[in-house]
Amino acid sequence: GLIFGLAKAVVSTQSTGELVGSNQSKYRVRNLEEVKFHPGKLLQAIVQIYINLMEEEAFVAAIPRDGRSYHSKLFEETAGKLRKLYVPEEIVSDLLKVSQLAERAVTSQEDEEALTDRAPNHFLDPILGTLMSEPVLLPSSNVIVDRPVIAKHLLSDPIDPFNRQPLNMSDVVPQDELRDEINVWKIKQLEDIYRERDSEGD
Repeated sequence: GLIFGLAKAVVSTQSTGELVGSNQSKYRVRNLEEVKFHPGKLLQAIVQIYINLMEEEAFVAAIPRDGRSYHSKLFEETAGKLRKLYVPEEIVSDLLKVSQLAERAVTSQEDEEALTDRAPNHFLDPILGTLMSEPVLLPSSNVIVDRPVIAKHLLSDPIDPFNRQPLNMSDVVPQDELRDEINVWKIKQLEDIYRERDSEGD
């Protein structure tokens, strides 16, 4: 689930940064066999976690959020270290695919933040303040929220958070017109955002 993805990404990114970054000298030991510590094998194990979970969106999205250890060159440094360890090129290639996915996640997060900053209030979920993707109406309180947000809330507390009345997901009413309005607005705003970024790069 989401917590698993976040935990794995944070632990793996920090560990990888330690093993291949500027702090790697901390792990130099005179007799590695004596202490049974093998940084190369540990690095390969961590890399395999990345590869095994690279199709999990929550995991990939969590990688760049670890500001303590993540940076754009981390995967390139790791790939160089793996090649020195004579790790099969297939594994190195798969790791670099994870790198590409993480960079796309950075762009996606930046886009989402930019859209949220520009969005009118009635496009935002009132619970989290995020741009809604599937707006639904809560019938007893007459408040419109994002379906994923209220679904998560109801898993632990089956009541309307705005008036404390009993609520089930089967009670919510999809707001298709508002959803379509948001989607049309997003396309226009993303065009503007990309145009502005291109002009800044010139």
